[in-house]
Amino acid sequence: MDKTPLLPIDNTLAVTLWYEGPTFLIADKPFGMPTYPDDAKSRGTLVNALLQNNRWLAEMETSTTPGVVHHLRDDDRGLTLVAKSDEMAETLRTTYHEKSITFSYRVRVPSEIIPQPTNLVTVYDQHPYDEITVYDIDSALGDTRELSREWLGDSDSSARFVCYQMDFPTPSKPFRIGLAQRVILPSIDLYTAPT
Repeated sequence: MDKTPLLPIDNTLAVTLWYEGPTFLIADKPFGMPTYPDDAKSRGTLVNALLQNNRWLAEMETSTTPGVVHHLRDDDRGLTLVAKSDEMAETLRTTYHEKSITFSYRVRVPSEIIPQPTNLVTVYDQHPYDEITVYDIDSALGDTRELSREWLGDSDSSARFVCYQMDFPTPSKPFRIGLAQRVILPSIDLYTAPT
């Protein structure tokens, strides 16, 4: 059975896959790349790139967000969970809405922005560096617009998130994958969050 994706396939984009199994994948969305397009004719997004190599994604024939479980803003980077089967999309989205997935972020926040305490964010470390403060956090929120609104009070803030690790249950066992491990923030004058 052949499937034809609703979105155009973009063979000009390269993305790094950190995991690909039969029912889901985890890609490293680069800074500046949208997760998915605004309409069915757009190109240049993570999902356009993921459709390369005859890869099947959940709902690819009917959706502009095929298989996407959570959303990173264009200017954020990191691990993005995408379902390859409709059944897994439903399972992972239910798991996400139950707040059973933990996303670990390194966040650059302009120093004038003071995060608001919320039970949806656990701060493990923070350190001021000149005009920014860098935070190392865990959250059940994988949508960085929602996370920025809930924690920083502004969904369009100039804070930049890097999702470097995620933990979630699968039908067979707990699953953890990461770009890096949690480390203590260095006490130096100049620091750049990972890119």
